[in-house]
Amino acid sequence: MPVRLVDLINGYLQKYEWGSLSALAELRGIEASGSPEAELWFGVHPSGPATLEREHGQVPLQQALNEIQEEMPYLVKVLAADQPLSLQAHPNVIQASSGFEDKRSKPEMICALTQFEALCGFKSVSAALEICSYLNFASDLLSVMESSGDFTEVTKSILTQDREEAVTALLQRCYDAEEEMFSSEISTIKRLAEKYPKDQALLLIPMMRKFTLEPGQALFLDPGVLHSYLGGVALEVMGSSDNVVRAGFTSKPKDPLTLLGIIDFELRPEIQIASSSHHRFKVPTSEFDVEKINESVQVEDREGTDVVVAASRETTLTSQKETLIIQQGSAAWVPLAEGSYEIQTLGTAYRVVG
Repeated sequence: MPVRLVDLINGYLQKYEWGSLSALAELRGIEASGSPEAELWFGVHPSGPATLEREHGQVPLQQALNEIQEEMPYLVKVLAADQPLSLQAHPNVIQASSGFEDKRSKPEMICALTQFEALCGFKSVSAALEICSYLNFASDLLSVMESSGDFTEVTKSILTQDREEAVTALLQRCYDAEEEMFSSEISTIKRLAEKYPKDQALLLIPMMRKFTLEPGQALFLDPGVLHSYLGGVALEVMGSSDNVVRAGFTSKPKDPLTLLGIIDFELRPEIQIASSSHHRFKVPTSEFDVEKINESVQVEDREGTDVVVAASRETTLTSQKETLIIQQGSAAWVPLAEGSYEIQTLGTAYRVVG
């Protein structure tokens, strides 16, 4: 049987409670289901395996990869959050090999499709001390942070000791604050406290960096970066792993001691902005690369299995054999075995390279 150029991918829909009632349906131009739709997975992870749309029916993407002896070391998702996700971190490959179900690491790349907000990593200690002092933090927490010069001990204290009084004092200060100082952090604390008023992880928010990504901007997160996605729609590319350890803002199990062994307090992600109509983001990992495309691109000298996502308007893939149109919000698989091909988009497409 000849190898096909491309196959449309039927994504696996995840209906988590924090998902949007309408965003994924609107992106794909279909009717909403009436329940929260959180993520559309285009990959082979067993927690959400995608299939391919072929003439004689659907075929598991993993089966198609096996048939031509190719691998997909990454997972592509479209994520739509109406509510904040849990505060969490992911293990690196060494940590994952001991005690986790998936043995891969889980670096992540977020590419905003709408305005997208996230807490990612920690501020400098001096910046954190300034806001924490303003918010009347418990004196022992301030002292630990100042004397240690980092966030390890203060985070351990917040997550493993009884800090009910400190949380109450923090919220009271936020509700009483009338000045414009630190309004972004205060609004984030108040928003999360609506659902999790006693969660001690609220005390970590003033120490963390908040990002607001505009459409087309991106953020790379190494394993070990503590983060919470607060809201918006984004393309998310990651190592094909579902390992996660949670610190707060969730009804799911939390494991602060394991988390403390995973967090890398020195990692500070930075927003990346596409500088051209064909831009490859900086992705310091071997699992994948991500390109943002707003023009016609001839893809040659390929490195691995590709997934192409039509983020806005339709995208056309063409080779010597055939042409396939990807509608907005959908994706296609292009095996390495096919060789070169062309991407043409009327809007924005993303190419993920394995």
